Amino acid sequence: MLKVTNAGFGYGNRPLLFSKVSFEVKAGETLAILGPNGIGKTTLLRCVMRFLALKEGEIEIDGAGAKHMNQKRFWRDISYVPQAKQLVFGYPAVDMVVMGLSQNISIGRTPRREDYDRAYALLEKFGLGSIANQSCNTLSGGQLQMVLIARALIKGPGLLIMDEPESNLDMKNQLIVLNTIERLAASNLAVVINTHYPEHALRCAHKTLLMGKEGYLFGDTREVITEDHIREYFEIDSQIKQIEKKGRRYDSIIPIDVL
Repeated sequence: MLKVTNAGFGYGNRPLLFSKVSFEVKAGETLAILGPNGIGKTTLLRCVMRFLALKEGEIEIDGAGAKHMNQKRFWRDISYVPQAKQLVFGYPAVDMVVMGLSQNISIGRTPRREDYDRAYALLEKFGLGSIANQSCNTLSGGQLQMVLIARALIKGPGLLIMDEPESNLDMKNQLIVLNTIERLAASNLAVVINTHYPEHALRCAHKTLLMGKEGYLFGDTREVITEDHIREYFEIDSQIKQIEKKGRRYDSIIPIDVL
């Protein structure tokens, strides 16, 4: 679904923030992007979404070069979920979800009844039917994040890009978001998440891109997120512990000390 080859980006005449970065994510997979602060994770996502132009490298969507796609074609199968933050405009939740269809609604035409039916159905699916007509400014962080996910899903994308979707949420809402990501990948969606939490990548990501000052690692998540690689890329000692529950393995990362 998404393939990035030898990507590099830098601001102005400054040295490249990252270079020669290659990775791919297919339908039914989740890719986690990890790395210390300031390493370029969000910048890389912005390049993938063409908000910034790569200095080098190529991006392909379904085998086609993204550079030469028009906006409508590029965003046809891609949706973006930003971090959940307080909104300036107090739209009702259902209207916020319908806004995810804005590219499919002609200028001057209002959304149809069917558009609202789809929005209500998505909110019900996420257990948010009771807040459908509530102002987004009054929602909790977890509710708002799920509304933004619903907004991204309403057009039926093939690729979902999420910027720190579990940040600033309590443990319960973090788990709700992570469980949702797992279900979306299981439904054959390709998902890319930028996260600060290696544990979360171990829980829900099939592949991981670990970015560092001297390069990057890309591969199966449990091969990339190891104690040695955490030491190298995050400069901390840690231990990874596993537990089994209900036939599933869960991983916990215990930070020991800064190197």
